[in-house]
Order: sequence, then structure tokens, then C-alpha cells
Amino acid sequence: MQSAVYRVFSRQAVPYWVVFALALAVRALDQHFISTHSPLYGQLWPDGVVYDRWGREISQSFWFGWDRFPAIHGPLYSYYLGMLYLRFGADIAVAAWSQRLLGALTVVMLFWLGRRAFGERAGWFAALGAAFCPLFLLYESEILVETLVLFLHVAAICAFALAAQRKSTRAWILAGVLLGLCCLGRPNALLLLPPLALWACLLTPGPALRRVLPAAAMILATMVTIAPATIANTVIGGRFHLVSKSGGYNLYIGNAPDASGVFASPPSALAIQERADEPDDDIDWRGHLREALVAEPMALPRNLWLKTQLFWQSGEIPSGPNYYLQREFSPLLRSPLRWAIVAPLGLLGIALMLLRDRPRRWDDPRVLLLGWLAKFMVSIVMVFVMGRLRLPALAILFLFGGYALAFMTQRLQRAWREGFLQARPWAAIALVILWPLLAFALRTQDTAHLIGWNDHFNLAQSFEKHQEWGQAVHHYEQALELAPEVDLIHEALQSAREQRDRVGKSGH
Repeated sequence: MQSAVYRVFSRQAVPYWVVFALALAVRALDQHFISTHSPLYGQLWPDGVVYDRWGREISQSFWFGWDRFPAIHGPLYSYYLGMLYLRFGADIAVAAWSQRLLGALTVVMLFWLGRRAFGERAGWFAALGAAFCPLFLLYESEILVETLVLFLHVAAICAFALAAQRKSTRAWILAGVLLGLCCLGRPNALLLLPPLALWACLLTPGPALRRVLPAAAMILATMVTIAPATIANTVIGGRFHLVSKSGGYNLYIGNAPDASGVFASPPSALAIQERADEPDDDIDWRGHLREALVAEPMALPRNLWLKTQLFWQSGEIPSGPNYYLQREFSPLLRSPLRWAIVAPLGLLGIALMLLRDRPRRWDDPRVLLLGWLAKFMVSIVMVFVMGRLRLPALAILFLFGGYALAFMTQRLQRAWREGFLQARPWAAIALVILWPLLAFALRTQDTAHLIGWNDHFNLAQSFEKHQEWGQAVHHYEQALELAPEVDLIHEALQSAREQRDRVGKSGH
């Protein structure tokens, strides 16, 4: 214990404290800007309403909530909020500041991973990029699970990297617990369990039985961690679900023949709901999906390819807060260090690693990072794509991007000192050229998903609540341009114009 405390405050820990201080300072500034300038600050989106109300119930000692099981979302975030509300009061600022702290710790862990996997310079590049990432900052001020899920995924990657090095049962159990917490945050992390178990077997020397033991310990720890949710769903909710009940519906709306690839109910799902004489929870969505795919077998590969494209495209598909509208309220959200810039660089970093410095051992942390990224992408593409679901992948891409930047800067510095002909930095120059070209190739082709009429409508309503009638009229007009057929917009725009004119005549 004393040695652990000594390491935390030793000279070797100074860089980590510097990264933490910088990341936290950036987050404190962003919190100030958002809380004082954004009319959307404190507004609860549909998922946020569920999390917040359940958290409030938990803080009032209703530990299982009012008819909350089987859970519609991973239950961990609601209990996280409940503990915060119980200790500090039910306030948006309480949740936001706790998430700012988690965000700063996430940056520190990425710094550690970057240094461990790619070296000192790459670690600094990855940490500095993550510290100023506007997408990480955006969700830290929202009542949404994203920041907690990101923190847990990065923490789990760190734990698995340590387990691969130490190869002790205790390390594998800790890694399994953190993976279980990832699953309780968002159940798609369950898909990581089989490949991680196989990886644990591959890097364990000895006979077959000995190879299985670390994987078995990790799997058992993961299942024990998610067991409370499974028991609550089964005993209290009356239905068996490992974590949440929404998996069948999500699979349908993401893979039905008329799916759009994003979080939106296709017409066929609405038709099934209208025909059903039973609650949505009782509808056999998997059965309906099987029937639809048997009738149209090419729909599945078509949708998977569409969602793979959506996953890698540059735009931030909203579900709740819209990045393109929110960035107007904080200069830190206008940082270019988002998916559109980082993902192409990260992909180039992966290609560079595979071509020039391919991992030779299973316990190389780069194998873990690459595998985690690939399987995480599959877990998203299997359902539907939203910008906020990509954050754990973005964190890993920061690491590979940091490696690419470190390679480029080292080679170009060497060429500056020694001369271009002697140093021959052609690979670095190729990366410099390919980066914008790949970013251009991955640009969003169809921007209709990025800003909808409802995004402008929600912002206009928020401006109304703050009696900023000019801004409300502006955004109602923007919504009307996108959806002129919606009567609700016409009515709201007329009312806002009358209020604006009335205030203008009164001089207030």
C-alpha cells in the first residue's frame, strides 16, 4: 500500500499529474462556458430522463425503482447517479462535475496506454488530443451514460494490458470485473467477452488446462459482476435478460430491410407495433426480423455495409445533443480534434504499424488495442450507428493517431537535422499527404442525418424558456426550412414572432 502511494506521488508520476491538471482545467473552462451560455444546459434528453428519474428514486432509497426491471438501458449509470444524488444532491452540476473528473482520468489512462504501447511522444500526442477532444467534452455536461462508458472501456483496456503482462489470476479477475461494468453501462460490451477469453488463452503458456484458467477466471468475474442486473431482471421484472431488455428491438430497427442505419424506427417496426395486441416488451422482435430477412436475404449484408460506412464517416450523427448546434456555446467545442480528423489519422497509424512494426507477441498491448477497436466496431454495426456510441473507438484511434504523429514528427525532425536526402523521410511525407486525402474520402456524403428539424426545434424551445425570442425565431425558421410540412413548427414560429415583436415594441 505504501509503495503504491509512493508511486502516485513520485517523480515518475509528475507527467501524469501534468496531464490530469491540463485535462481538468480544460473541462472546468468548458463547464463554465456551457453552463453560462448554452440554453440547452440542464435539458434532459429521452435517455437522460430515464437515467435521472431512476437515479432520483435510488437516492431516495427505492433501490430497484418503480417498475424499472427488466431494465430498458444498462442500469449502472442510474445507480451511479443515485449514489451521487444521495451524497451531493440531485443537481445537473453534480453529475456534470463528476463526469468532468471521469473525463480527466480517462485522458490520464490514455496517456499511460499511449506511452506503454507506442512510446513517450505518442503518449503525449494522444493525451493532448484527448484532453481537447470536443466530443468527449460535449457529453461530460449531459445526463447520459457516454462519459462513464468511455471511462470504463479505457480502464478495462488498461486492466487487460496489465493482466497480459502480469499473467496473475488477480489481474485477470480485475479485468473481468471492469469488463462486466462496461456491460452494465452498455450491453454491447458483452460481445468483447469471447475474443478476450480466447486472447487470454493464447498468451498463457503451458498445457491446455492451464491456458483455460485465466480465461475462466476472467469470464467468471465478468458474469458475477453483471449477475445483479440479471437477477433483478429475472426476479423483479419477470423476464430473463442478462443486462437490459432492448436488445431485440434494437436489432430489428438496425437490421430490418427498411432500416436507415441510425437510431430511428423504420416503417415496418411501426406497422408491427400497430398490429400487435400486446406491449412492445412482449413483441418477438427477433422473430419478426428473421421473417423479414428470410423474405429479403440481401437486406442484412446491405445494412451491415451501410452501417460500416456510417461508422467511419466523418459526421456526428446525433441522438440527443447535437454537436453542430452545441459547439456555438463553447470555444472548446470548436476544437478540430473530433472524429473527422482523428479517425483518418488513427487508421493511418494502424496501417503504419502493420507495415513497419507489426506486433510479434500476443501480449503486445497493440494487439489488444486493435482487437478491441475491431470488435467494438462490430458491436455497433450490428445494431445502429450514433455519434455518441463511437466514443470508445475514438479513444483508441487517438492512440494510433498519436503513434502516427510521433512517427511523422520524428522523421521530419531527423530530416531537418540531417537533410532530406540523407534521412529519406518519404514515409512521413506520405502520411502527411494521405491524412487529408483519407479525411476527404471519409467525409459524410448525406448530411441529412447530422442536423434535423427537431434539433433546431429543440434549441428554439430552449431559447424560448430563456426568453431569447430572436434566437428562438431564427431556429424555428431553420427547422421550417428542413420540414415545411410540419404544422407544429408553423404554430411555434408564429407564437415566437409575436412574442419577439411584443418585446421589441415594449423596449424590453
